[in-house]
This record gives sequence, C-alpha cells and structure tokens, in this order.
Amino acid sequence: MNEVTEKAKFRPWIERHLNDQEESIRLQKEYDIPEEFLTYSMDKDESARIDYDEDTNTLLIIFDVPFRDEQKTSIYSSGPMSFIIKSSVIVTSFSNEHMRNAFSDRFRNTLDPQLKTRFVLLWLLEITSQYLNDLRVLNKMRVKIEQSLGTTPKNKDLMELMRIERSLIFFIMSLKSNFIVISKIQSGRYLTLYEEDDEILDDLTVEIEQGIDMATISNRILNEMTDSYSAIISNSMNSVMKFLTIYSLILTIPTIIFSFYGMNVPLPFDDNGELSWVIITVLAFLLSGIAAYMFNRIDRFK
Repeated sequence: MNEVTEKAKFRPWIERHLNDQEESIRLQKEYDIPEEFLTYSMDKDESARIDYDEDTNTLLIIFDVPFRDEQKTSIYSSGPMSFIIKSSVIVTSFSNEHMRNAFSDRFRNTLDPQLKTRFVLLWLLEITSQYLNDLRVLNKMRVKIEQSLGTTPKNKDLMELMRIERSLIFFIMSLKSNFIVISKIQSGRYLTLYEEDDEILDDLTVEIEQGIDMATISNRILNEMTDSYSAIISNSMNSVMKFLTIYSLILTIPTIIFSFYGMNVPLPFDDNGELSWVIITVLAFLLSGIAAYMFNRIDRFK
C-alpha cells in the first residue's frame, strides 16, 4: 500500500495545546493513544528520541526545536516538539509557546497531514533549517562583538560572549540528539519511507550534519577567543601591578629620607640652616631619579 492509498483513510492533524488535561483525556480515549506518550509530549525536559508502542500501534517522535529565549545565561535555547503518529491521526505538540508561534503558522495551510511520512520529514527539515539560521545569527553577533572588543574587553561584551557560547552548547546537544532520531527514521523501522521522500530525507541529513559542524566550529572559535581575551586581561593586570610596584619603590626613597630628617637627632646638612631642606629635597629626588633610570634601563616599565 503506498502513501496515496493511505490518504483515503487518514484523518486530520491535531495540534495539542499546553496543559489541556481534558484534551489529553479525549485523545487517549478517542484515538487509543498511550497515556505516557501524551505525558512525554508535554515534558519540557524530554530529550529527542523515538518510541513505539506495539499494543496500540502508536509512534512517538520527539525532536528538539530552537527558539529565542533571551535569558541572562543564553540567547537561544531548545525544547522538544512531539509527533504522535497513528494510522488515523497525527498529534503535534510543543513544550513552549515560543516554538508554536514560530512554526505552526508556516505549516497550517501548506502541509498535507494525510501524507504522514512527508508531513513529519518536512517539519523536521524546517526545524533543522531554523537551527542553521539561528547559528548564522549567533556567528554575526560573535563577529560584531569580536570587532568591538579590541584589547580592552568590557564586562558587558564578555557576558554577551558567554550567552552566545551557552546557546551554542544547547544547539550542539540538541542537534546530536536530533541526528540520532534521523538515523532511526532512515532505518525504515519506524516510519514507512517512500521513494518520493528520499530527497527530503537526504536534505535533512545533510543539513543536520552541517548544523552540528557549524555549531561545533563556532563554539571552538569562541572558546579560543575567550581564552585569548583572558590572557590579555591577565597580562594587562600583571603590567599594572608591575607599574605600581616600581613607582612605589621609587617614591619610597624620598619618604625614607624625609622620615630620617623628621627625627630629633643630629643628621648631615643640619648645620646649613634654611638651605638644608633644599639640599635634602634635591638629594631625595636625585636618588629617586637614579632609581627610575635604572629600572628603565632594564625595561621594568614595560
């Protein structure tokens, strides 16, 4: 039986809403969907995977979807989208409203849910393409920050780099989990694969591999860049500390001399009257100048 023949007996696509317990009960009773599948599909922490229930002939596909989160720790995040597939219905659900708003409207009037395999593959291809788009945005942000940093990085820019790095880590983890799902679909054990869908599956495989490579390379560049700036900051701090230490030593010489002459004991030049303080001051700054010259000769000011 080909997919076109199945179309005649296939019923609509149902978009499941968040936290709608009555809808879950109805789906479970009307379509004989396992309760645990409905629970998994609403779990925000569920990882991408495929599960099949032989008793009810129900297939569950969970795929990680990117979305812009704008948290303090990251710019993008990812969360699960689920497909519950039966011979009579496909139920899709998002664990996050941001994902629903980003994807559902694109497909509501363009995809035919009666072609189950193509329906799922096109969804997965669109999600994977979104990863690539978001990775390009992150790369542009990284390059822009890198160009503005120079040799004096600001805390705000470094925090933004940290958020980009956290987003890349989320993407790498999600894309690798999604790749496992695609590999299982390619095996043909879970979804019936048709010849006309081979090109979509090939594009999906290529794009998800490209996404993993892009995210990994971007993360590596970012790590090297942050390490370089950490070294620059450390070197700058060492230079400042060295500068302050040397000037403290130079300024210590006049302090020591003036301290001696502040004591009520006989000292050289005391008998020169009012001229003595001039001689002492010149001597103090002369010794400081000699010390500064010696430090400069051995490149201690650099």
